[in-house]
Amino acid sequence: MSDNKFQIKIRMEPKNIFFLDNIMEGYDGLGIVSTGNPGTGEVVIHVTMDTYAEVLDILQNLPWPVSII
Repeated sequence: MSDNKFQIKIRMEPKNIFFLDNIMEGYDGLGIVSTGNPGTGEVVIHVTMDTYAEVLDILQNLPWPVSII
């Protein structure tokens, strides 16, 4: 990846992946959600250096638990 693109890898309940995707879409492209392994709840969020901290803040304030891996 180039220097200004990062990935945040998380694990969460698979049933909440759809909701996370909708939340990130609502923030107009702060991050792009893709599933690493939807069966185990592994998700990758593609972010930039400028959006990294804001996406982490969003993840830490979701109404369900998220583990950053």
